[in-house]
Amino acid sequence: MKRVTIRDVAKLAGVGIATVSRVLNNKGEVSPTTRRRVLEAAKSLGYIPNSLARSLISGRTKKVGIVITTLLNPFYAAVVTGIESVLASRGYTLALYNSNEDPKKEREAILTLIEQRVDGLILAPVEYESENVKRLIEHQIPFVLVARRVKESNVNFVVADDFKVGKIATEHLLEKGHRKILFLNSWKSSSAKLRLDGYKEALKEAGLSVNAKFIYSLAPSVEVKPILESVLSNRNRPTAIFCFCDSIALEVIKVLKSIGLRIPEDMAVVGCDNLDYTELLDPPLTTIDISRFEMGVKAAKILLELLDSENKNLIQHTFEPKLIIRDST
Repeated sequence: MKRVTIRDVAKLAGVGIATVSRVLNNKGEVSPTTRRRVLEAAKSLGYIPNSLARSLISGRTKKVGIVITTLLNPFYAAVVTGIESVLASRGYTLALYNSNEDPKKEREAILTLIEQRVDGLILAPVEYESENVKRLIEHQIPFVLVARRVKESNVNFVVADDFKVGKIATEHLLEKGHRKILFLNSWKSSSAKLRLDGYKEALKEAGLSVNAKFIYSLAPSVEVKPILESVLSNRNRPTAIFCFCDSIALEVIKVLKSIGLRIPEDMAVVGCDNLDYTELLDPPLTTIDISRFEMGVKAAKILLELLDSENKNLIQHTFEPKLIIRDST
C-alpha cells in the first residue's frame, strides 16, 4: 500500500499543490467546484490530512515515531536517549509509545503514528514473527528496528549479536566450573530466541545436555521469586543463573539474599545490558554490554539516511557484545 501524499491528491484532482493545501486547511479562496473535486480526490485516495501546513507542501512533518516496550526499562531509556541525541540536532521531534510487550498495543501505536504522518519509525518489535512489521512494509513507511529483529530479512535493523550474548554468558559460567546453569529468559522476541540458541550451543560444545527444567521464558507479568523458590527446592538445583537482562538479575539477587544464599559462593549470577546501577550492586553484577546508547544513535542515523537518500538499500548493523566480569560470578 503506497503512502498517499498531497501531490497524489493534486494530480488526481487536476490542481496545484497550493490549491490542495488551501482546501484541506480551509483557507484562501477556492471555487466550490474545485473544493469538491479536491475533497473527493483526497477521500478516494485515503489521504490523511496533516495538521502542519508546511508538511502539506514538503511532505515532511519532522516527526519520528518510536515504539518500544516501556521507557521504565532502563535499557530502552538509554536507547531512546541515543535516538533523541541524533534526531533533535536535526530538528525532529519524537512521538514515543510503549507497547508493554503487547502486540495489540504495538499495532495501535503504529496505526496512530501513521495517522499522524510521521516521517519514519523506530521500533523494538514485540514478536519475532511480527504482523505489525509487515504492516509497515505494506504502507512503505521508512522504519528501522532497534534491539530486536524479526523473521523478515528485508528490513533495516540495529541489534546486538544476541546469539553471542547467550553463548558468552554461558561460556563464562562454564569456565567458572558451573555445569547446572539456569536460564531465566524473556519471551517471543528475537533476542529471547537467539540468546537461548547461544545458551544451548555453549552447553553442547562443553559436552553437556540441555535440561529443559533449567530454562524459563518469563512473560512480563511473571514474577521471578516463585520460579526461583521452586527450582531451588529441588535436589538437582542449579549453581548459576544466566538472566536475560539486568532487571531480571536484580530481582534474582534480591530473592537469593532473602533466602540466605551467598553470591557467588552459593549461586553465581550473570545479567545483560550493563545498566548503570549494576556495578553498584552488592556484589557488583557480571553482565554483558550491548551498546544500548550507541544502538539508539545508530538507529537514528540509519533512519535519517533512509529519509534523506534515494538509495533504499538495506542497512543492517550488529553490535558485538562485551562481557563485563564483576564479583557476582
